[in-house]
Amino acid sequence: MFASLMPDLIAIEAEPAESVGLAREAGFEGLDIRFNRFTDAVLSYGVDRLRDEMAEADLRPGYSSLTAQKIGVDSDEWNREIADLPRRAAVARDLGYKRATSVVLPFSDELDFSANMKMHVSRISQAADVLADFGISFGVEYVSPKSRREGKAHQFVHNLEGAVELLGEVNRPNAGLMLDCFHWACASETEEQIAGLDPPMIVAVHLNDLVPGRAVDDQAVTERLLPGESGMIDIDGFLSGLARCGYTGPLTAEPTHPRWKETSAQAAAKQTADSIHACLERVSWSTEKDNSL
Repeated sequence: MFASLMPDLIAIEAEPAESVGLAREAGFEGLDIRFNRFTDAVLSYGVDRLRDEMAEADLRPGYSSLTAQKIGVDSDEWNREIADLPRRAAVARDLGYKRATSVVLPFSDELDFSANMKMHVSRISQAADVLADFGISFGVEYVSPKSRREGKAHQFVHNLEGAVELLGEVNRPNAGLMLDCFHWACASETEEQIAGLDPPMIVAVHLNDLVPGRAVDDQAVTERLLPGESGMIDIDGFLSGLARCGYTGPLTAEPTHPRWKETSAQAAAKQTADSIHACLERVSWSTEKDNSL
């Protein structure tokens, strides 16, 4: 597993070429790219040039955004995104990216559970089929906090069990999960549930922490802390589950919080990289200790 930077998750507005320097200086091993925003910028800069600069900076491809960031967008937006997907996927592939993700919202104001399931199965299958031609896996993220679905007309998938059932209906070998320890914790899930997953099922991973002084049901997706910052999430257990499962891919921090707008890009990137590395070091030490017993 390796630390990877998705700049906008810590309020850094930077195109991929600029992000290479930020990631290198902060100590990341990988870089995530939103090709649904930056494909034209990458083409203008030069795919070969960017690939060479990433290699020189010892940065590995992390995960990418290639479709709409939420599966449940309106049909016009989804169709526009899908129409451009082959072009984006070709650029991602040429840069070495093999992972793409999107989000499954835990509610709908229009569709009941059955209709929403049908729509999600259709769209995830559609995206996965296109991406398979480019050797890219498609991971979907469930969103668990009660605060995100409370008061909505129709609830939808909001935990690991439900997400696995959804993917069973999709039934595509390159369709899997993006796991986020925030949602894992808010759903009261366990290390064993992660350890029991097939390794190819996990496409990408987000790390963060809960805000102290709030009940789990009151945690908000717009306010999360750096991984390990409050210690309220058992990140050691979460990462141990990933290690036991055999996951070796990118770890991306998603400490969404207003405070990043007041933090310089360099400081935000360094703090984020350090927090991921600190978590990894604890798990590495714990694993080595267990193996010596």
